[in-house]
Amino acid sequence: MPTWADDPELLATFRAEVEERLASLQSGLLELETHASPRQVVASLFRDAHTVKGSARMLGLDGVLHVSHGIEDLLGALRDGRFPVRRDLVDLLLAACDGIHRALPGEGSLSDEALTPLVDALKQACDGEDPVTVPSVAPAPAVVPLQPVVDDHGTVRHDSVRVAASKVYDLLDAVGEADLGARRVEQSTGTLLALAAEQARWVNQLRKIEGLPPELGLALHRLGGTGEEMAGLVRGLRELVESHRGGMALVRDGAMGLAMVPVRRVFAALPRILRDVAQATGKDVRLATSGEDVELDKQVLDGVADALKHLVINAVDHGCEDAVTRVAAGKPEQAVVTVSARSVGGTVVLEVSDDGAGVDEDAVREKACDLGLIPADSNLSGPALLNLLFTPAFSTSAIVTETSGRGVGLDVVRDAVEELGGAVEVRSEPGVGTSFVLTLPITLGVLRCLVARVGDERYAVPVPGVVESISLRDAEVHTLAGASVVVRHGVSVPLLDLGAALGAPRNAGDTPRAALLVRHASSQVAWAVDRLEGESEMVVKDLGSFLGRVPNVAGATIDSDGSVVCLLDLRELAEKAIGTPVAGVAAPAQRKPAAAVKGRKPRVLVVEDSVGVRELERVILEGAGYQVETAVDGLDGASRLRDDPADLVLSDVEMPGMDGFDLTRTIRRTKGWENVPVIIMTSRGEDTARQAGLDAGASAYLLKNEFDQEQLVQTVRRLVGR
Repeated sequence: MPTWADDPELLATFRAEVEERLASLQSGLLELETHASPRQVVASLFRDAHTVKGSARMLGLDGVLHVSHGIEDLLGALRDGRFPVRRDLVDLLLAACDGIHRALPGEGSLSDEALTPLVDALKQACDGEDPVTVPSVAPAPAVVPLQPVVDDHGTVRHDSVRVAASKVYDLLDAVGEADLGARRVEQSTGTLLALAAEQARWVNQLRKIEGLPPELGLALHRLGGTGEEMAGLVRGLRELVESHRGGMALVRDGAMGLAMVPVRRVFAALPRILRDVAQATGKDVRLATSGEDVELDKQVLDGVADALKHLVINAVDHGCEDAVTRVAAGKPEQAVVTVSARSVGGTVVLEVSDDGAGVDEDAVREKACDLGLIPADSNLSGPALLNLLFTPAFSTSAIVTETSGRGVGLDVVRDAVEELGGAVEVRSEPGVGTSFVLTLPITLGVLRCLVARVGDERYAVPVPGVVESISLRDAEVHTLAGASVVVRHGVSVPLLDLGAALGAPRNAGDTPRAALLVRHASSQVAWAVDRLEGESEMVVKDLGSFLGRVPNVAGATIDSDGSVVCLLDLRELAEKAIGTPVAGVAAPAQRKPAAAVKGRKPRVLVVEDSVGVRELERVILEGAGYQVETAVDGLDGASRLRDDPADLVLSDVEMPGMDGFDLTRTIRRTKGWENVPVIIMTSRGEDTARQAGLDAGASAYLLKNEFDQEQLVQTVRRLVGR
């Protein structure tokens, strides 16, 4: 399994970020000596060092991690006024930046051991040594440039250019607008050609009339010539537009290529997650991956990243057995979790599998009965039963572990995948293992859609969310408890009328002849339509600020004939229209709501500006059964105080805009939040900082450098009460 350090593309991204922060650090350090208010400058420098440390931790660069931590400590001492800003301290900090630069992965990089003198010198400076001896480190440029990446064969790759993702998607939007405009021109040229043909027909008819005055005959001749000339010009315009559309398609594909990233970006974080969960559960598990080079739109990959992490945690915690149980079952001691990616048509399929005992269907059925999801005497089994695992708060485990329970977070997985227009299904075989299969669109800008007609209107449905299309002429349709159902593979599926749900008028005599079977929540529904008109690749646009949010519509496109086709949000439609009858079938009885899920997950707000630390805390707390919301800094955290109170806040201290102490004081002054427990999680362990946190109103004070996953979870449980 490749790590971040093994991936040239990820390494280039890492280097670019760190070198940018180092350049900022060096510039700020030079300013520090002459600045009248050093505390203000140090705060900015501290954030740069904090970011470098977080990146080093993610990449596993221990030497850089220790040096950047030492920089943080020394900057903290300068900020707190423990030492005045001296020339030798600035020299040491600049040398530390040079050392970090020289230690970045690449040809001739410094080893961790070579950085030890810097680490020792930074510690001595923090201990008050005066003056400080600055270790000799080969100098780096004053302003650190972006370096080319060198691969294993010694050849230099092209320099990387960091482009904001928003610029790529703005380009895609512009290309989409231009393409839609070209389609409209094509439609207009078609209309002009039809008019020219009609004119030519009338001219030819008039020419056949005998005895026309010479003047009229001459006029008809000129008119015919003008018509032919106009038709030629229009045909030339159409050819020009077609040529430009081909060029725009190349630009669109190029822009889409910029937005595409390999799934290894997410896969790279999985070994650490698997290792931590395996260690916590006492299991011997290894990770196997394949298809790391398969590419997805960055928006899609970012949207599904957390879902993959949830699935890997669940696979280790409750999918895999311990070594003793495996040996007793005739299996190897070491369990295997497999994460794979493959391209299938216009979609990408991600699969997370384990070779464990499989899902206990009896336990799932019993839990579903307890929650009122199915009748007590139900014999539901197979895929229909396993889909219940995606019900919120569904778990067959009687004990909430520190990592997860099978079903904890699976509703989040389903919601994330369906939000992207994809689908997720679970497969399990007793004694063999369990697989979660995620089918996703490659990109959100261009979607492969099925086009369905209702009356005079056509609608688009994303292909990844469609299980199958059905001909209602041949299907087995019944009325069950007053509701229309269609039987598919031995299971009765609700049959809903798309036209009725949309309020679309149906022409007299028209009846639905086809249906789309789609996934909805933990089950499936079938949407009846007049007919299906095949698949089409569509450039989908949002509806803009003028229309705003339109119910049941996720976007729109302009078809080749110039007509507007709406992309339907089938999730929203199904939630509103469950029970809508198909035309000609009696209205169903009102459905009884399922029994309410007992209790809810406590909600924790995590406020942390380091993405690595924030992600780690989120995974741990969600694995422990909490609902987690995240804020990227103190100001973002303070903005959440307008919402309903959380059950607990976990906050860093050093953050831009508002630090954790100010945030805690703000929480204590906010109505409704006054009594919400606040845990400070920081690397500042000095007594003054600890006292400042407690004075601000913190309920607990934990240190990052003494981080213990179990201690964090136990502290949260103690303060939340569950």
